Amino acid sequence: MKIAAPSFVKKVTDALRVAGFSAYLVGGCVRDSLLGETPHDYDVATNAVPEQMKKAFSDFRTVETGIKHGTLTVISDGEPVEVTTFRIDGEYSDGRHPDGVEFTDGIAPDLSRRDFTVNAMAYSDGDGLIDLFGGEEHLKRKLIVCVGEPDERFGEDGLRVLRALRFASRLDFTVEDKTAESVRRSVTLLLRVSAERVYSELTRLLEGPGAARIMREFPGVIGAVTDVPEDAVLRAAEITDKTDRDHLTRLALTFAEAGLDRDGAAERMRKLKTSRADREDAIAALRLAAEPLPDAPPAMRRMLGKFGADAVRRAADVRAARGDAAAKDAAALAQEIINRGDPVRVSDLAVQGGDIRSVLPVEGKEIGEILEKLLFLVTEEKIKNDRDELLKAAEEMR
Repeated sequence: MKIAAPSFVKKVTDALRVAGFSAYLVGGCVRDSLLGETPHDYDVATNAVPEQMKKAFSDFRTVETGIKHGTLTVISDGEPVEVTTFRIDGEYSDGRHPDGVEFTDGIAPDLSRRDFTVNAMAYSDGDGLIDLFGGEEHLKRKLIVCVGEPDERFGEDGLRVLRALRFASRLDFTVEDKTAESVRRSVTLLLRVSAERVYSELTRLLEGPGAARIMREFPGVIGAVTDVPEDAVLRAAEITDKTDRDHLTRLALTFAEAGLDRDGAAERMRKLKTSRADREDAIAALRLAAEPLPDAPPAMRRMLGKFGADAVRRAADVRAARGDAAAKDAAALAQEIINRGDPVRVSDLAVQGGDIRSVLPVEGKEIGEILEKLLFLVTEEKIKNDRDELLKAAEEMR
């Protein structure tokens, strides 16, 4: 087999070879290429040590991303390519990062330190595919398998516990039995990992095509990460496939199955150190999903104006998954209002503050109050969103 890397990657590997060093594509780009997917990024491994890499890439712009551990980011035709010296990792005393690395001259030791067999393959045009741990076969069999002993791999880096499930969900693969047993045993190792990294893996897991199955097979892991009971995870797993593949929708669904209110959900999102936007979006979806959604245009316009289209869509998704047949009609109504361009916020009105001041001697807070009243009249279909009609209604308010 042959992997045809894009020209910006080939320029990087060619520069290494011209300088007398080896160059292999490694990791995810090899995996994705074998799956027939276009890689999102490319990593290169070489026997050149950092100082030698700098000389080899003297004609390129470079960024010393992790030079201490042998990694240099090379900018080729405006695209970043990470180049790393073959290495053996030292002890992982913090359960997350190696205390140090030892550079090595061969690709085999470098591949042996990697997490899963599907990520532990290398490729070069000269040597072809280097697959020491059965990664290609595991891709064909749709399996996630640890390189070597799973307990050792997870003990080195606790985040790998969740990465195994993320890859299984994203690729819709099965976690091999021995690896799966170790995942369940090693869940407490996630406590040593930063919440931000855990949340990053969780979001990608929840958006994968295999998310519901992974939730069903590993409720203890998902429950530990989200801080909800396993039985709630299992209930959510049964209906997760009925929602869009959106992590905030699926988080809101899981929180709903756990019976959490907005404060309980907010507490768990804060523990995960999510962005404020993600926290507010998930809580809004959970809050709206607690009650039937409006079936009349005026009420739906008000809801869209207050919470936004995404929150309404997610809430409808959660309610529909939980058996509310009317939720799909509500979602269709919301989309109809959006497509039609109905005003739902003051900023959507055909008049703004300056227009109000041109016909009335008002300032500041009073202008805002008038605009809010005008919006209410428009959303209730009592007047049209027309400048002259709005200004006439504003004058009548005085």
